[in-house]
Amino acid sequence: MNPQNGSRKWRYAAELLGALLLVLAAAGAVLFWQRGELKWLLAPAPEPGKSRRPVRTAPTPNPSAAQAPQEAAPRTLSLDGLRVERYAGEQAQNPALHKSLQSLEADFLDSVKDLKDGCGLYPTAADKVVLVPRPKSECLFPEAFQVTLQDGGARLEVPVEPLALGWWDTRQLLAAGLAASILLQEARPYAQAPSWVRYGLALELSGLGKTYAQRVLLESDKPPLQLVRPLSEAGDFAWPDGYWAVRALSARKGNEAVLAWIEGMRSGKAWDEALLAASLESLDVFDEQYRAWSTAHLKELTANRQVYLDAVNLLREQKEQQAVPLLDAFVAGYPLDLYAGNARYFLNYARFRLGEYEPAIDGFTDLVNNASATTDFQGKAHYFLGRAYQLAGYSPVAAGEFRTASLEPENSLLVKLAQQRLKETQ
Repeated sequence: MNPQNGSRKWRYAAELLGALLLVLAAAGAVLFWQRGELKWLLAPAPEPGKSRRPVRTAPTPNPSAAQAPQEAAPRTLSLDGLRVERYAGEQAQNPALHKSLQSLEADFLDSVKDLKDGCGLYPTAADKVVLVPRPKSECLFPEAFQVTLQDGGARLEVPVEPLALGWWDTRQLLAAGLAASILLQEARPYAQAPSWVRYGLALELSGLGKTYAQRVLLESDKPPLQLVRPLSEAGDFAWPDGYWAVRALSARKGNEAVLAWIEGMRSGKAWDEALLAASLESLDVFDEQYRAWSTAHLKELTANRQVYLDAVNLLREQKEQQAVPLLDAFVAGYPLDLYAGNARYFLNYARFRLGEYEPAIDGFTDLVNNASATTDFQGKAHYFLGRAYQLAGYSPVAAGEFRTASLEPENSLLVKLAQQRLKETQ
């Protein structure tokens, strides 16, 4: 091989390599200076039909330009905004009431967990709720509680005597009030909705609705089906009618429809627009469906009403011997019936009238301790339990029952009798 030819080849290779390095250096310079315009080269291939051209971002945002919707920040549970006011009523030291008040704060916190677990609704740091226990005589509302907006938060007022007497479960009641308090603060359309919407939803979300509606049925002098009214005419029965309307929606469309209705209002939709979106029904159709479902529901729920009334009427005729086996059979045959709790009350009242104090004591004690919410005669049950104790020779024990009976908020005569009997035991 000619040494001159080899030297020439190496020189050509060196020159070629040098030229290549110059080209790469120039390309690198271009990439550096144009790096902002060429980033799109590193992006994934565009979808068919979409331009590959890079989109320039304006250096400063135009305040008048429409902004892309942002995802809502996740809600974080917080108890910081919850507070319980001190009760200052006259009977604060009544043993039954005092016991109920002592557990009120713990029940309030427990109701947060119950509500969250039941429907996913819970307070955040932005929600302010003050729980105000009050004597029922000072409450200007007939319902189980009242929620009003004030001072940047919600005021939840609760009459305390029904809690001490066991009209309903305290945690369920507080969960219902908490649900209404949260939604009033977080969803303006909910606050603007009629009461049957607000409290029908609160009763359903909390689990209180069944017991609340049951008490309304037991207390009402009207035939049960007369309580089912067009929602626009619900009036004094707005709470139970609203509850039955929500239950009817859940029965037809599932609980998901109820939650979708709530979320619709929380997103800003008017309550009726949110209902239409959740149920795919106009308000007129929704109302018709609610009445049809509620009528069938109440017919089934009150199917044994006349049997119960016939047995109770025997007591009004002072025929206790005849009433006892009928009431006993009713309680044994229909233990979960709507009227079973009241039948138990009258059964033990009949035993008391017959002088059968020990069976009456056992029956009344079981009723007030284990199933107080099944009757609307809690105050009378405590009173006659006290009388049975007193006549059986247990006056010290009777005193406690008379004190509890004296909390009855809707029967002033019973309160006077209980106070008189209490003096007899001292």
